[in-house]
Amino acid sequence: MRRGFDKMRLCAAIALALGSGVVIASCVDASGVVTVKCPPEEDFKQVSPVLEQRCGTLDCHGNPARPMRIYGSIGLRAPDKKEANNANYYPGGSEPTTDNEISLNYRAICALEPEIMAQVVTGAQRPEKLTLVRKPRLSEKHKGGRVWDQGKPGDQCLTNWLQATLYQPGQFDGSECKLELAQ
Repeated sequence: MRRGFDKMRLCAAIALALGSGVVIASCVDASGVVTVKCPPEEDFKQVSPVLEQRCGTLDCHGNPARPMRIYGSIGLRAPDKKEANNANYYPGGSEPTTDNEISLNYRAICALEPEIMAQVVTGAQRPEKLTLVRKPRLSEKHKGGRVWDQGKPGDQCLTNWLQATLYQPGQFDGSECKLELAQ
């Protein structure tokens, strides 16, 4: 029993030490880390621009003080010495969202509710179980208000990606994501 308590304390200390970093792992068993199941990262490249546009502005999740931080070209930029020296690397600048920023967005999404995310990805739960789906639909209080209605292109983009059992990794149909971005 003492070993488990020390392990939990160690996990909490690691999470605190990481501060704003995202941990996509859970300290559960004696082996150490249990990886959280999340939809394919290669397919998230089609979803991230939608979240950047609808949720990642500086007054919303593109704000460093907000939970579920979203990085991108129109909002908060991820700290990166290489890009930080570029005169066009600022919100609204000409530098596109970097692969690093997309990866950080992916980790933020997957780490928000890792246990529920794993259930959604495996088909054991519906996407509506996730706060990530409920808040933009305004079926749960959301400071940013309604982002989209259920069944609309942005909603479909996100929920289709979350239901990873319906497609093979790398085969995600991002047509709804493109429709949302065109609006």
